Amino acid sequence: MASPMRLCTAPSEAGATAWNLPIDRRISRPIARRYRQIRSALRQVMQPPKHSLSGRVGVRPRRVDGKGRALGQEATRKAGTVIAVLAILAVIATSTFLAIRQSSEQDSSLRTIQASGRLRHDLDQVQQVMLDEHATLYTSIATVPLYNRAAYSFPMLELLALTRDARESCSENQECISRLSDLDDMVGRLSELSFGLARKIAEHPGSVAVGDPRLEQIDAYFYSVLERVVDVRLAADAKVASVVSKSSLDGKWFTRMLLSCGVASALLLLSLIHWNGRIGAHLRRSLTRLEHQARYDALTDLPNRVLLGEHLSESLVRAAATGQNVSVLFLDLDRFKDVNDSLGHRIGDLLLQAVARRLQRLLRATDFVARYGGDEFVIVAERADAKQLTEMLDTLIHEMSEPYRIGEHELYLEASIGVSTFPQDGAQPELLARNADAALYVAKSRGRNGYQFYEPELSRAAAEKLRLTTRLRRAAKANELYLAYQPQIDMKTGCIVGAEALLRWHDDELGEVSPAVFIPLAEETGLIQNIGTWVLRQACLQASAWVRSGLPPVRISVNVSPLQLERADLPGVVHSALDDAHWPAELLELEVTEGTLMRNAEEAQRAFRELRELGVSIAIDDFGTGYSSLSYLKRFSVDRIKIDRAFVCEIGRDKELEALSLAIIAIAETLSFDVVAEGVELNVQREFLVRHGCTVAQGFLFSPAVSPEALAQLLGKTAVASSLSVAPFRGFAL
Repeated sequence: MASPMRLCTAPSEAGATAWNLPIDRRISRPIARRYRQIRSALRQVMQPPKHSLSGRVGVRPRRVDGKGRALGQEATRKAGTVIAVLAILAVIATSTFLAIRQSSEQDSSLRTIQASGRLRHDLDQVQQVMLDEHATLYTSIATVPLYNRAAYSFPMLELLALTRDARESCSENQECISRLSDLDDMVGRLSELSFGLARKIAEHPGSVAVGDPRLEQIDAYFYSVLERVVDVRLAADAKVASVVSKSSLDGKWFTRMLLSCGVASALLLLSLIHWNGRIGAHLRRSLTRLEHQARYDALTDLPNRVLLGEHLSESLVRAAATGQNVSVLFLDLDRFKDVNDSLGHRIGDLLLQAVARRLQRLLRATDFVARYGGDEFVIVAERADAKQLTEMLDTLIHEMSEPYRIGEHELYLEASIGVSTFPQDGAQPELLARNADAALYVAKSRGRNGYQFYEPELSRAAAEKLRLTTRLRRAAKANELYLAYQPQIDMKTGCIVGAEALLRWHDDELGEVSPAVFIPLAEETGLIQNIGTWVLRQACLQASAWVRSGLPPVRISVNVSPLQLERADLPGVVHSALDDAHWPAELLELEVTEGTLMRNAEEAQRAFRELRELGVSIAIDDFGTGYSSLSYLKRFSVDRIKIDRAFVCEIGRDKELEALSLAIIAIAETLSFDVVAEGVELNVQREFLVRHGCTVAQGFLFSPAVSPEALAQLLGKTAVASSLSVAPFRGFAL
């Protein structure tokens, strides 16, 4: 089938030249000539048969004139021709109108713009009426799936004609000639692909699906060829380029659209011009919106990191020229995660928006505030001396702690702020930001709800923290962490009743690293999740190994971090560790601190309930150092509380602090909890505790934390409490 040609709406012969000339004189004349040929073919098709029908039965005789012609025959033929032509034109106009309306309704906005900026709207949305060489009416172009796939072919003749015209125009233009090097190959390949696929579809209907990759390949070639042709034409004809640049944003769209429609009817051309104008307006709006989104936070509409970097760089340039100070304030919301976890992200988002509005209200007109990410904000304060800066910080700390009303919730937050100042704390934006962040870390570690100015020592501390974090990650992956076990002793009998698994880290370069140093670091970086799971599993496996070696079973205590307790799958992790080690749940105890308990009381209560259903016991570690109420303790249904070493070490030295230990023992007795004393190092402490009802303890008086092998020796030499009435043999054989 020959390549289809676009049919313009039936202008007069003279009119055809008139409306085509401003577009492309060399293309319009063949199109007009083709239109006249098709119109002539239509008239021949619509001619009535030459043989007479008067001899047939039932046909009324016709009246004729003096020359033997039937009266009204000429008029009838003319009327039929007019009606047929009008019908075809009506179909053409209707189809064009519907196509334009559908394009407007379905794609009123630009769907995709490729990185090169060219319109990837797909030519199939510009649907046009076409006639093939047999005068068959159909509508098809590009990849429209609703139309006849047998007609899947591009306007190759027009494209080749444009290529020839472009080559002729390039005859004396070296730049233009250089752009034609591979155009012929691309056009030939496009022609081969297009017509080859069209023949395949015609011979085997249904053999090519709508999403066939060959169709996408043809589309890609077609757009590439169009782009090359447009580039060549613009390089060859400065006048055309000038007109085009006034018609679109990138100077090429209008010409591309004109080529894609193949110089169609005046109506379609005008609609495309109008459509192109709407796309240009929409693109300008889209570019404005994208530019805003690139520099402003979507949630709070505050400037983001990108705009912060630009503003800070400009501020430093001005400050260097005028000798003024520029201060960078890193502000972090304390315990914002608790709001997110307890009330959900929607309330958390509304709270962040309220914080952003409050910051904008509190700051001066010359100050700049941006959302850095998460619950962190950055303030850039220009021309603020030490007194003004201190007043600003005091105001921020005070005002940020005022309540926020979010729906039916009254929420309270606090803020920690780190401050660095140009030029003494750095001359580059990145250095100032890093130093302010280091100061923020110190402010949070010193109790939160305060601010900290940067000091050079903070950089050294930050560098040390980074070094420790890196080595801790490596140690966790290389299994360089290990467990030590401190026995828990019945002070009346001297029997071992349990052992607490304690995490240790020996680094080849740093030596023994204190748990007080690396455990908070593991919690801050999130490493504690995997490390805690490993500790739980390893402790159960070790306890099971002792029993298999012939030693009596003892209760194993494992510390659980706040992050672990917040995991919804903690009961599943515990159950898996018990199963893998074949260790009875009754001989596993999980220890949590008071702070962990009260950090998310509802989540802790849920986790405790599920853990107790497994048979695991719960102990509160460091009791008396945090904050809790007796009603909370009873609601959690814990099994054991541990007196912190801070109270135990004062026994025999401070009567008032001795009273605190007595109070904890009394609370445990009242609530039917067991009690264990930590850090017992002196006989006077042991005697005091036993005399007042605390009979189980751990500490250096009995044994420090030792290796698994050393504890096995202690278990072999020391009698184990016979009063331990749990079922120790379930799941494994002695």
